[in-house]
Amino acid sequence: RVVEIVLFNTIAIIIGILKDRERERYHQLVMAESLAAMGRAVSAAAHDMKTPLIAIGGFTNLVISKLRKIDQGTGEAPEIITDVQEKLAIVIKETERLENMVKEMLDFARPLPLQKSKENLRQIIEESAAIVEASASTKQIRIVNQTGEDLPPASIDPDRFKQVLVNLLMNAIQASPPGEQVTITGFAKAANLAIDVTDCGCGIPLDKRAEIFDPFFTTKKEGTGLGLPIAKKIIDAHGGKLEIVDNQHTGLSFRITIPL
Repeated sequence: RVVEIVLFNTIAIIIGILKDRERERYHQLVMAESLAAMGRAVSAAAHDMKTPLIAIGGFTNLVISKLRKIDQGTGEAPEIITDVQEKLAIVIKETERLENMVKEMLDFARPLPLQKSKENLRQIIEESAAIVEASASTKQIRIVNQTGEDLPPASIDPDRFKQVLVNLLMNAIQASPPGEQVTITGFAKAANLAIDVTDCGCGIPLDKRAEIFDPFFTTKKEGTGLGLPIAKKIIDAHGGKLEIVDNQHTGLSFRITIPL
């Protein structure tokens, strides 16, 4: 019996040590993955910020040198002033781009509190479509709302939900060729509400769909690649789901599903 007790205690100690080692190894693995993800995020952010910063620095130096010419009385004042205005307009545009990038990064990193209320979802869809109407008209894209009048109300954060819809609509507008249409359809589906935003673009390759919701992944020349991850984060916070759905014909649909 004494031998059994000694063996039992010895085995218990060994198992405890092994468990502690396994826990420590798992913690180190999680930390390594987090650091790797942070490294990729910082690298992508630094790469995207580099272009506007170069433009801001370069054009600001040009403006300073041209203002010196005016001060020295070279006789080129009207031409220089026009050129300076153009350069400063680019500086302002690039600064706004940087501000938007920083805002998106903060939106993605911060906790996401929701201010929920019972809302008319059809009205939210109409307001979101109205926000992107000017961008759609510029590209000769029609926004078609096929949502029925009988769509039941939903408990959502209206501002956050509108942010998601505007993001999806803008993506659909950019993906569709001129003269086409972007369709938005809200409908009840079992115990859920679903909203489809459908474009007429060339779709997303199957091998890229797993990455489309990853932070800083983008197929566009400009942008942080945070629009869809933030949209997914908002829908997840509503207890819903944001996914890609294939169309029967052309283009692609992003489907929002939230519980009634």
